[in-house]
Amino acid sequence: MKSTIPISRNNIEDEKIDEDTKKVLEPFCLKIDTLPKSNYYETNLDTFLFRHNIAKTNDLNLNGKFHKKTEDFVSDKQANFMHYPFNGNAFAVKKLKVSNTVNAVFYAYLFNSEIIQPRIEIQTFNNRQINIDNLIIASKFSSECSGFRDFCIDKHKIITLNNYYYCDGIEYKNIYKYKIDDNGKFVLTY
Repeated sequence: MKSTIPISRNNIEDEKIDEDTKKVLEPFCLKIDTLPKSNYYETNLDTFLFRHNIAKTNDLNLNGKFHKKTEDFVSDKQANFMHYPFNGNAFAVKKLKVSNTVNAVFYAYLFNSEIIQPRIEIQTFNNRQINIDNLIIASKFSSECSGFRDFCIDKHKIITLNNYYYCDGIEYKNIYKYKIDDNGKFVLTY
């Protein structure tokens, strides 16, 4: 006798996420390109994603889950550039299964510093698609001072963030490590 498994709405949504968004294969790293190739790389989301071999999804349901009020973990004194506001639309680009009840979605979008710049953010959701936590993991900015953040996530779901900040001939670098726990929270581990 053939058994059937009831399909809930959440299972259908999970399958849809899997179809439309490529799963992350760890390690997954993104290094910001700082060589002056063109402003187009810096100001156009599609060019930025293409350069890093990442594709965005046009799934309105998944893109609509993006939480727009992310506050960065660094203070204004450390890096003012991380506090510039979200501008426009966010697109899901990757997915990571955290636990049986938690998924992480990587989103790419543009934000304004003195010019429009790309950013990548990771957000976690429970199996009811409710946002749990958010973390800005890749970003670049340009003004009288400049800087960027890039990342690498390993198979243990540890995210290493590298922050670089340049101002008046002085270079600062800070490294932060976050573990994604089974509840979907980003826990600073150093």
